[in-house]
Amino acid sequence: MKHRISVAFLWHMHQPPYEEPRSGLFLLPWTYLHGTKDYYDMGSVAQRNPQMRTVVNFTPSLLEGLSRYAEPGLIPDQTLQVMLKDPDQLTKADSEFLLRTCFGINRETMLTRFPRYVELFNNLHASAASGNASSGFSTRDFRDLVVLFLLVWCGPTLQQNPEVQAIAEKGQDFSADDRDRLLSIGREFLGKIVPLYRDLWNSGQMELSTSPFNHPILPLLCSTHAATEANPTTRLPWARVEAAEEAERQVDQGLRYFEQTFGRRPAGMWPAEGAVSEASVRMLGSRGMRWICTDEEILRRSLGGSMTLHERLRPHSYAGVSIFFRDHFLSDQIGFVYSQWPREKAVNSFMRELRHRAEATDDDRSVVVVALDGENAWEHFPDGGYPFLDALYQAVSSSDFATPVTFSEYLDQHGPGEPLDFLATGSWIDGNLNTWIGDPIKNRAWSFLAETIDVARDTQTLAHDKIERIQSLLMRAEASDWFWWFGEGHSSIHEREFDYLFRQNLRVIHEELGLQPPDHLDRPLERDRTGVHVHPPTARISPAITGNRDSYYKWVGAGCCLFQQGSIHRLQPLVSGVRFGFDENNLFIRVDGFRPMEELLKNGDWLRLQISRPQPQVVMIRHENEGLVVELIDSAGTAARLADTKAAVGDVLEISLPLDIFQPWREARRPFAIEFHLVLGSADLSDERFPWDAVIDVACDPNGIVRSQWFA
Repeated sequence: MKHRISVAFLWHMHQPPYEEPRSGLFLLPWTYLHGTKDYYDMGSVAQRNPQMRTVVNFTPSLLEGLSRYAEPGLIPDQTLQVMLKDPDQLTKADSEFLLRTCFGINRETMLTRFPRYVELFNNLHASAASGNASSGFSTRDFRDLVVLFLLVWCGPTLQQNPEVQAIAEKGQDFSADDRDRLLSIGREFLGKIVPLYRDLWNSGQMELSTSPFNHPILPLLCSTHAATEANPTTRLPWARVEAAEEAERQVDQGLRYFEQTFGRRPAGMWPAEGAVSEASVRMLGSRGMRWICTDEEILRRSLGGSMTLHERLRPHSYAGVSIFFRDHFLSDQIGFVYSQWPREKAVNSFMRELRHRAEATDDDRSVVVVALDGENAWEHFPDGGYPFLDALYQAVSSSDFATPVTFSEYLDQHGPGEPLDFLATGSWIDGNLNTWIGDPIKNRAWSFLAETIDVARDTQTLAHDKIERIQSLLMRAEASDWFWWFGEGHSSIHEREFDYLFRQNLRVIHEELGLQPPDHLDRPLERDRTGVHVHPPTARISPAITGNRDSYYKWVGAGCCLFQQGSIHRLQPLVSGVRFGFDENNLFIRVDGFRPMEELLKNGDWLRLQISRPQPQVVMIRHENEGLVVELIDSAGTAARLADTKAAVGDVLEISLPLDIFQPWREARRPFAIEFHLVLGSADLSDERFPWDAVIDVACDPNGIVRSQWFA
């Protein structure tokens, strides 16, 4: 090949400030858990591939959290402290919290590693039927659950620790000593993360960068008007934030903390969520940042709505700062698709896409940027994703058409890029800022933050340490994470904790100022939401199976589960929602796509209905030359054509399945729960799972629903 193409990987390592401002406890354990499973091993994989070059971005809030866990003494983590309790001393709230946390993991890649974990999961569902999930868990069950949870959060390096191996080999009947030793080993392990990355940076194999301290959306912190620059239809909160001084403090303190941690200042920065505006980039340039990274959609909008391949594969510059633009297709493939594929095919697919870009270039200055979270995606890969990452690094570094680079290496060789006359405001999500503002609940949070910023500006008479305390709390409340989870768009089993932390930071600021906190800070911003939203059916239905939206009324009464993002955000999802319901003989399912389903389920494509309850089985819908073929695959892998079933695809995919495929209905006509998810794919490769990181759980009671919904 005449020209080689550069390829730059940026892994963004981020956790928000989980610390409760009064007690100093971390309310959630994800800094610790990703530390034992991901952060060290991401560096270890790079170290095993010395020809590879990567950029790793550490947020200061994450670095601060890792430092706290490594300190001697009491673990500053509420979850781990509950885990350290004797199971006989657990309160009902403790038990429910442990069950919610320890089962809030990927079932396919993590929970199934240990048969005892699967047994406990089944026990949970059996106990839940009584209305009290914790009632079916014994002292032995809770102790095993905690140890198994800690074990599945051990990455490859910790799994090779002889003591960890010895505990894992027991499989069950763990002791309190097993639990305590795991936590001790984990805390010691977290202290090795920063030294590893410092060595990799000093060796020249890796470049490190950082973000504003607590990961705020800089454009919105400078001015919430930035939201309408990105999308003029965005509805702004009634109280506007105009706090450039807060944005500057987040940047300055972030750079200062990073330098204290690693011994030198970074050359570049990943602005939180890739969110940029002209004002925020000028601010970063004034702090000496040589480069930043955001999404290619920002480039397209900056260039007036279109861009050539030549423009797309080059950095540009604004206000003296070079801007790299991520290839969101390749980034999404790693984040969402390749976890469902065999490793070799995933790596070959990536390299094929990379080669296509290389063949289309006309000189050596083209660069492909892959940027995504450095921790969340790996929960969905077999073996934590590290065999895939190892193979990918080997393929890239040994390629005859691609050269792995860091951003600074690229700029040293090729210069800062073409200047932009205009830089669009937006983020790596849809090119706008609507993920963090515009929703009524997100806007309410911005209004609460705005009023607190205003009262916190009057600190002239306070002692220096109190001013620092107030500024620190305000910076925590400005973190993007709270606004990410508020309102519509994303869902988490821990939304209560995010809501609480946001409001508590604001409350304590008022108290530090000697003011009575506003009453609204005592109330949650929104009703509790846990996991994926599933709206149950409200009536029996019997829709005609046509594959078309030919009648609104035929799905009235159906339940639904609509698209929402999980802990990571996919830019180009396929499935927009699933509707479901039943009559006395059939289960009906309708699948809607962001494009017509007939475009997503063409000849050779398939959709798999993966059923985990009431018994494991699969309904496979394949598009063959003769049309749609529906098969039932039992737990032994035996496939058979399904009789008495209908399927049609057009605008939507509609399916009718006999309820007799479910054992409780076939044998006794008794109510039962169905738990399922969908997988869409082609040939032997999966393209998308829906819901991405959850399941749809619905009660099926054809007779009872008539009685419960009857009214005169």
